Amino acid sequence: MSTKKQSIATRINILLAVVSLVIITFSTTVIYLSSKISSATERVANNDLPEALNTLAMLEELGDMNSNLLEYLLGEEEEQQEYFGNFDEFIRFHALIPNTTKDYNTLEQVVRLVEGHKKQAISQVFEIYHPENERRATKQINDLIINVGKPLEALLDEMKEEEIADVGSGDDPTDIINDDLPGVQYYLELVDEAGDMLADLDRFVLDDTGAKRSFYENALQFESYFARLKPLEQKPQELIRINEIERLFFELKNGGTEIFRVYQTNSKDLATKAIDNLEHQTFSVAEDLLDKLSNNARAEVQTSMTDLGGISQEISLVLFFATCLLVMLVVTVIFYTRRTIFTPLTQITTAIDKLRKGERNFELTDYGRNDELTDVLTSLKEFQLELMELDQLRLNEQKIKQELLIERDNANQSLNQLKDTQSKLIATEKMASLGTLVAGVAHEVNTPLGVGVTMSSALASNLKQFLSKVKTGVLSRQNLDSFEKESEQSLDLLESSLQHAAELIHSFKQVAVDQTSSKRREFNLLETLNEIVSTLHHKIKRTGISLSVDGPENIKLDSFPGPLGQVITNLFNNAILHGFDNRSDGEIHIRFNLVGNEVRILFADNGVGVPEENIKKLFDPFYTTKLGKGGSGLGLNIVHNIVCDLMGGSIHVESRIGTTFDIKLPLIAPAQKEETNG
Repeated sequence: MSTKKQSIATRINILLAVVSLVIITFSTTVIYLSSKISSATERVANNDLPEALNTLAMLEELGDMNSNLLEYLLGEEEEQQEYFGNFDEFIRFHALIPNTTKDYNTLEQVVRLVEGHKKQAISQVFEIYHPENERRATKQINDLIINVGKPLEALLDEMKEEEIADVGSGDDPTDIINDDLPGVQYYLELVDEAGDMLADLDRFVLDDTGAKRSFYENALQFESYFARLKPLEQKPQELIRINEIERLFFELKNGGTEIFRVYQTNSKDLATKAIDNLEHQTFSVAEDLLDKLSNNARAEVQTSMTDLGGISQEISLVLFFATCLLVMLVVTVIFYTRRTIFTPLTQITTAIDKLRKGERNFELTDYGRNDELTDVLTSLKEFQLELMELDQLRLNEQKIKQELLIERDNANQSLNQLKDTQSKLIATEKMASLGTLVAGVAHEVNTPLGVGVTMSSALASNLKQFLSKVKTGVLSRQNLDSFEKESEQSLDLLESSLQHAAELIHSFKQVAVDQTSSKRREFNLLETLNEIVSTLHHKIKRTGISLSVDGPENIKLDSFPGPLGQVITNLFNNAILHGFDNRSDGEIHIRFNLVGNEVRILFADNGVGVPEENIKKLFDPFYTTKLGKGGSGLGLNIVHNIVCDLMGGSIHVESRIGTTFDIKLPLIAPAQKEETNG
């Protein structure tokens, strides 16, 4: 009778079900407590806290508004705008308080009080008192004192001194009594009255209510004394100054009258009283209400925070008990799995390790349980027998390994042959570039040399004819002049052709030396590029393809001009072979410029371009779309190695309209190994 199989998975599922039940209970409790925290937090964040913060802000703005009114009375007119700005801030803070708060009606009452405060401030303060009028009156008084009062007092003092000096100068006692002494008295009185009038103006600005009446009384006294003085002064010079005194007096009097008309001294008192009433009535009531609301809101926040603290303690207790329960469950699971799973697994692992080391003669313990691990042990015993059979196959495996080693050696030999072939192809590529150079020399030099040969032949023929005429005696003046003119032209053309050929040979010589030696030297980039380009023109001379170089004249590199020529030549050949395939016209531009400590060279053509899927493979060795048709697949690989390895730069390619190679080279190439060792 077979026993029922006791699945390990079933036992583990029961344990997992218990653990899941505990976790669900714990999660439900935490979710419930979290909802309570969320509710309390939402109440604090959306109601209590905004009310507490914004009522405090409203209280601060209300205090600032009252301060604005007091500072406005001190003459700071900008406080009027500050008052309205603080009122707007007060209303803004009120708008930030949710209308769901229980004290919202009280807040509305406060707003109505503050709006009334604003209306009274406008009508009883800002429209009554203007600091600018007070400053204007003060300025007018100062102007009267400086421009009218002081000159009037000075003129009266001068006349007084002259009158005192005249006393006793005459011999007639009657004249002294009736003219000189009364004149001195009147001038003294006039000086006194003028000073009093000026003092009255100052007192008026200081809110002295009797200053205006005193000003006019002193003016009347001045006019009375002046009327008595005028008949005593009859000399022409005295009459002129008397008229000036009269003019200054009336200017002073009219100026004072204008000040009395414009400036109201009691406006500041009225404004001060209005501010005092606002402070003790509207402001005080609003301040008390706001303070009460702020205290209530803070109390609500404190209550909510206390509730949150209690919920936090409940969560801590739940976490503590849940942790204890989970620890107990984990210990139970560990003990159970160790006895029923890990111990058998250890035996299985040990057996597998022995089998791996080659041991075959050992016994596996049977735990007498009908579960999955028993099935594994049975399978392991069968595997043990199978391994013993496999040992016999190892001799065949050794033979196969020997054969694989022989194949590996053959593959390495093929790889070495492939590398040798690659080196030869690279050398061939370089010789092809040198061949291009030689062909360029031959083609470009041939033209000026051909012209030279033609001119030398023509010159020899003309000389032979000229000597023949000399010998026969038929030489004329016209023949001599013609021979001289033609000889000069031929010699000039011969000299320019030979000079051009010499320049071409010098240029090609420098390029050939650079490309064959690959030595490092300092060179001018524009001159070197022009020399390189001149060796390539013969390839496109009879086509519609143009080749141009553009860049600054003063860029010098401490690098390798020969490999640079190899780079330009390979890019040029690549453009002719691939970019202008089956085309007889096009443009190739070489542009360069200085960017920081690097030179950026753009080699661009407007040919057919490169398909996007081929761009990433352009610099791979032996990659070409013209295999067997003039392409070796090494040209651009050589370019990449020269630019990146030898010259220490970088090269990138993109193909939108045609193909553009973006080359960046340092002004000073990195030192090579032989340079470092040297």
